[in-house]
Amino acid sequence: MPRVSVDDDVELFVRDWGEGEPIVFLHGWPLSHRMYEQQFTDLVDRGYRCIGVDLRGYGQSDKPWSEYSYDMFADDVRAVLDDLDVEDVTLVGFSMGGGIATHYMSRHDGAHVERLALLAAASPCLTEKPDFPQGLDESEVNPLIDGAREDRPAMLSQFTDMLFHTEVSEETKRWLEGIGGDASPQATIESAKTFRDEDLRPDMADIDVPTLICHGVHDEITPFEITAEVLHDGIADSELVRFENSGHGLVTDETEKINDHLAEFAG
Repeated sequence: MPRVSVDDDVELFVRDWGEGEPIVFLHGWPLSHRMYEQQFTDLVDRGYRCIGVDLRGYGQSDKPWSEYSYDMFADDVRAVLDDLDVEDVTLVGFSMGGGIATHYMSRHDGAHVERLALLAAASPCLTEKPDFPQGLDESEVNPLIDGAREDRPAMLSQFTDMLFHTEVSEETKRWLEGIGGDASPQATIESAKTFRDEDLRPDMADIDVPTLICHGVHDEITPFEITAEVLHDGIADSELVRFENSGHGLVTDETEKINDHLAEFAG
């Protein structure tokens, strides 16, 4: 599998499977491309090329001691898409990856991207601002940051338990904890500050491609009414799909439904 140099000192791991229309997956915090295992195994069989990027600081990518801003993540994604020389991409972002995808479309004018899919996105604005009183209080996000500093294994266990609305095996939860444990602790802390503080509302007006918004109505991490509904209102050519039996982890809660929607959308 390729490793892509995104600057002089950092290489990212890229999983590239299948042939056909390309779907590029950006993972959520604090995971890696491996969170999309059930999407890859299904969508490759359906005739799609599935490309999973481990963001810097996560998975098998390099883990520099650096900033972990949406600008930096978006620039890294641009470097990967330039290097792979792919066009007409369906760009998929889950949770923090949804924030990165939102910002990418504005910062890089949607280069290489024909369609955008935002899954349980931590976008456009997670915490309250003077003109966004419906956002979460920072005190609801800070325990993730404090926990990553003080007892990261315990934080990962608690966070994983919050992901789902349906019954998920304990083995799946422990598997996800292991993926989160592979992340850089510094990246885990700093990128959580980013999705806590960033306001991407201005970016929505720059998104001019068809956009699929999929969100669990029981999401406790990026609540439906302050993320999905705001994205749908702010992105002109967007469709909002409610996942009635999902929490934040809709790719596992309702795997068949999300795969069907992604296949139809990317097709």
